[in-house]
Amino acid sequence: MNDPRIHHSEQGFTPRYVGEAASAIAATVAKLPAGAAAKFRALEDAAFAAEAAAGAAKARRDEKARPVATLRQAVATGTTPHPANLAYLAELEPELEHAEEVFRRFQAERVATGVAFSVIQRALEALPPNARLVEVTPPAPKKGDTVTSVRETISSLKRDANSLETSAPTTEEQMDTLRGAIAERAKAGRPRMDRSGRLRTEAAANAQAAALSVMCWTFPEIVFERMVAEGALREGGALTAAEKATHLATLRAQLFDAEVLEEALIVRDGGTRRSDADPFAILGIRVEASAKRRAA
Repeated sequence: MNDPRIHHSEQGFTPRYVGEAASAIAATVAKLPAGAAAKFRALEDAAFAAEAAAGAAKARRDEKARPVATLRQAVATGTTPHPANLAYLAELEPELEHAEEVFRRFQAERVATGVAFSVIQRALEALPPNARLVEVTPPAPKKGDTVTSVRETISSLKRDANSLETSAPTTEEQMDTLRGAIAERAKAGRPRMDRSGRLRTEAAANAQAAALSVMCWTFPEIVFERMVAEGALREGGALTAAEKATHLATLRAQLFDAEVLEEALIVRDGGTRRSDADPFAILGIRVEASAKRRAA
């Protein structure tokens, strides 16, 4: 049995899965605010145009390459190359180099445009059904704002967010986590009486694991104090988990605003989008939970 995902190019009709994917993305685009929907279609058109331009440039390059390859073969294999062949080769090689350079430029544009559009498409496909899409107004660029300067701000915000996410929990939170791990391990060490009147514990991987479980059940504070003395806790961070979450939310909001500004500058001044640019910032929309979900 032929798999349409493998052999669809040999069929005379569009495979069903292709139509289903197109219908799904069309339904998502229909939910976008008008400005974002127009931007999506413009990016889609740009991706298709870049694909076509790269294909045409490749065809021109290949057209130039064929006679050059033939002449090079003739010159390389002949003991006394014909002067006409040498002259014609000298004429065609610069044209081939130019065609190759043009193809490389169009190919780079095809890749950049295609990657940006694919990332946006996947992000839209992954949206939950209850997502609420809110159009955002790009901030007016200030004097001196450039794509480069805004990208420096974006990099700085990303570093700050990463440092905050990876910072150590407070000492109190680490202690609570350790006590919780000991209590969880103690469940396996808690004895129970079976129907025959024997005391049993949960099966353990080995004798050391069983002993540890029993110790955690019998002497949890001793295990805790010994582990602390052995260096189980690292230097505590300054912010609690709740404070981290608040700061991270602020940093992420600032990062999104910076990426929206970056996109506005790219539209105004031109340039290539970053491969890791926020797809929703490119479209100019903020994704929010639905009203029902927020109420819950």
